[in-house]
Amino acid sequence: MASKKVVIALDNSEACKKAVDFAVDHFKEGYTYHLLHVQPRPYDASSRIAQAEATGNGHAVLWDIEKTAVKMTQKIMDDVFVPRAKSSGAEVVVKLVHCSPDCTSSDIGAAICEYVEQTKPAALVLMKENKGAIERIFVGSVTKYCVIHCCSPVIIVPASSAS
Repeated sequence: MASKKVVIALDNSEACKKAVDFAVDHFKEGYTYHLLHVQPRPYDASSRIAQAEATGNGHAVLWDIEKTAVKMTQKIMDDVFVPRAKSSGAEVVVKLVHCSPDCTSSDIGAAICEYVEQTKPAALVLMKENKGAIERIFVGSVTKYCVIHCCSPVIIVPASSAS
C-alpha cells in the first residue's frame, strides 16, 4: 500500500478529467489517489424520509431520488475517473461526502478541507472554476475557500492545461 496520498476533488464535469490527469502525471510512484466528490442531497431527501417514516407516511420516491443521484455519481467516478487514476498503477480510493441541497461553495469547500485534514495528503488537487469576477463575488468559489482554509498544499489545475 502506498504511504503517500493525494486528494483530487472532483465534480461530475468533463473538466475534472484534467485534474486526475495532472495528479497521474505529477504524483507518480508511491501515491494513493483519493477521488473526492461532495454530493448535495437532492431536496434534503434524507430528513424528509425520516419525517415521513416517523409519521407512518413513507415516501419511497424521495429515497429513490437520493439513491439515483448517488448511483449516477458513483457510475461517473467508476467509469470515468477511477480508470484514469488507475492507469498509473496506483491505488485509488473513492469517497463521496454528502451535504445539504442548499449547500454553498463554502460548505463544499469545508467538506473538502475536512476530508483533507482527516487524510493528511501531500496535496489537494482542484480544477480552476471558470467563473467570471462578478459571479465569484456573489456565488463564491470552492477553490478559493480551499486555498484559504486547507491544511495541505493546494494545486489548482487551470482549465487550459494540457489534456
